[in-house]
Amino acid sequence: MTDAPELILRRTLASMLDAADLAVYQPTGTIPERGIRLDGVFPTSTSEFTVLTSLPTVRDGRADALYRVQVYTRRTGSPNVTEKWAVDLAALLDHKEYTPQVLGISWAEETSRLPFDPDAQGRPAVACTYQFRGRA
Repeated sequence: MTDAPELILRRTLASMLDAADLAVYQPTGTIPERGIRLDGVFPTSTSEFTVLTSLPTVRDGRADALYRVQVYTRRTGSPNVTEKWAVDLAALLDHKEYTPQVLGISWAEETSRLPFDPDAQGRPAVACTYQFRGRA
């Protein structure tokens, strides 16, 4: 059975975030601190984490698709920490051609960014939504 294109994209993004030192991607085992989840479920065992969630893919009925992914991260410290994290993520993905190099993606762009106030444990968060123009 072949993996869904959305899962392939999330795995590739997780590897990119790991390589850029924005998060830690460990495909198997328990999620480490600063780890990435690909299934949209928020972990309860770590203080800092990133969750990648696919939003519905928009297909044009032929061969093109607009893949959308929400990248949510929670960190400890000042809200400035998550603001900088979102800027670093944008430097990696926003307005980039052929990024990431899967699914025939030709263009990536950030479509929204929403900061969250610190939770009861003092951890601010940010959710960034990206869209990737690719092939279905």
